[in-house]
This record gives sequence, structure tokens and C-alpha cells, in this order.
Amino acid sequence: TNLSFRQIGTLFKITTSEDNIRRRVEDTLHAATTYLNNTIVSNNLGVAHLTRIEALAHHTSYSGIFFGDQLSMMWDGTYVYCYKSNDHVLQRECYSGHKSRHLVKMMSLVLPDGYVLDLIEPFSGKSNDSTITKEILSTCANLQHLCQAGDVQIVDRGFRDVVEEFETLGYDVKMPGLLGKNDKQLDTTDANESRLVTKCRWLVESFHARFKKWRFFSERIDQSFLLNIGKLTRIVAACLNKYRSLINDANSDEHKYMAQRMVNLLNRRSELERTVNNGILSLRKKWIPLLNIDNNFNFPVLDVDFLRDY
Repeated sequence: TNLSFRQIGTLFKITTSEDNIRRRVEDTLHAATTYLNNTIVSNNLGVAHLTRIEALAHHTSYSGIFFGDQLSMMWDGTYVYCYKSNDHVLQRECYSGHKSRHLVKMMSLVLPDGYVLDLIEPFSGKSNDSTITKEILSTCANLQHLCQAGDVQIVDRGFRDVVEEFETLGYDVKMPGLLGKNDKQLDTTDANESRLVTKCRWLVESFHARFKKWRFFSERIDQSFLLNIGKLTRIVAACLNKYRSLINDANSDEHKYMAQRMVNLLNRRSELERTVNNGILSLRKKWIPLLNIDNNFNFPVLDVDFLRDY
């Protein structure tokens, strides 16, 4: 709720002196946080809480057909806004030039069906995704025990500076395509390969949307919570794993058909691009005003099957 300790104490009608309400509520919440962290987080979150076989069971039709049977994992950073600190050093560490606000960052590791493998925290607000990932790869020994050479790490373009570190460890990096110096758009193959990546990578964004539904994390948090922000974020992520359904349990025959179709059409040129390049469709052509069209004009009905085939 992001209420102050004094407000919470008043709502729960804690019977103590006015000066002790804040301390009483703070001690109670810290005790509850420690208990939840010890009982729920240890069994439902963290790189070491799953074996490799258990992690492989979280494949979907898309990740399996697109990238093979190796372990696939999505990386993405998220953040929680905080108030400006009176401490100059902390203020500088929390300030993000990109967002122009004070915040702390976390790194999410999500499996293909939306199951959260880990939420690693907290990091300085001025660190970017590449810097945070380099630190994790160099310090998280459990990650190297879980992953093997050839495993797929799915990232966005913000991780382009850490691709070399991934490849040094033997991982296969999947990232949306980057435009060349003088390019205006991706070519057909790069664009279609980027769609394969985004078809899997949206799960980590969906987890962040679930995470931010907690009002406490969607608003600015008080500086007094920064010491425990790691425990609080991990408790929420562990509860989502334990009590909420998977975000995308896409293993039905329909999903398998769609995934295989995307692979089959990987090198196919766009019909719209061919039409434009051949001069059949052009913005320079004279368009017929709708008022001059016969009332019996048979406008095509675009159903889902037509769009899929096109």
C-alpha cells in the first residue's frame, strides 16, 4: 500500500504510545519479511532452486521449435523508483540519467513460460543492463552450474555490449537485429529472426507488469525501505511463482503449428514489400474517393485465417 508505518499502526489500532507506534509496526513487518524470505523464497526463487531438468520442463512450443531443446532464458532489467536521499553518495548512486529520476534496479531471469528463475537485486540506478549482467556473470556461480554451453540467452538490444561475455561462456545469444550505419530498416531475414526473439521475450515484460501491480513497487518508495528492497522484491516474485498460474503455458497443438509456421516462413519475402517494390501499390498513385465508389462495392473481410496466410 506504500503507507507509512504510523498510518499502518493507526489502521490496525495498535495499542501503544504514539512514539512507539512506528517502531512497533516496523518490527512486525521486518519479522514477517524475514519469515517469508526464509520459507517461500528459498523454495520458489533463485538460480539454485531448480535443477537443470526442472528448468528444461519450462520450455514452450515456441522456444523449443525456434531455438532447440537447450535451456532458454530471458534477461531484462526492471526498476523501482525511490525518493531523493539526503545522503549525497546514495543520491548519486540512485540517480538514473536515462530516466532522470532516482531508482534502484533489479535483473529478472525468466524461463520461456513466464516462470521467474531469479530476481537478482539490487543494483545502482546509474548502472545499465550490460553492466549489471557482466557483474552477475562474474559473480553468480550457481548460474554457471545450471547453464551449459549452447544454452540460449534471450535479450534485448540493451545487452549488445555484453554479447561477447555470453559467447565467451559458450552461450548462444538471441537478440533483435541491429540496423547498420546507413540502413533504414532490417532486411527480411533479420526482421523475421527478430520476430522469433520477441515472440519469446515478451514473457519477461509480462512478469514486470505483474510485479508492478503491487502498488508499493509502482510508486516511489521511501529511503527507509532500501535496505530491505531486495527481500521485498524477491518475496513478491516467489509468491507469483508459487500461487499464480504460468503466464504462457503454450504447448498445445495450435501453438506448435504457429511456431512451426513462423519457422517455415522465416526466409519468405513480405507480399506487401513485393507489391510496393513492383509499383503495384504506391502513395503517388491517384486514389479513388470513397464517395465515388459504387454502393455495392464488395469490401474484403479480413478474418484471422486470412491474416495468418497472408
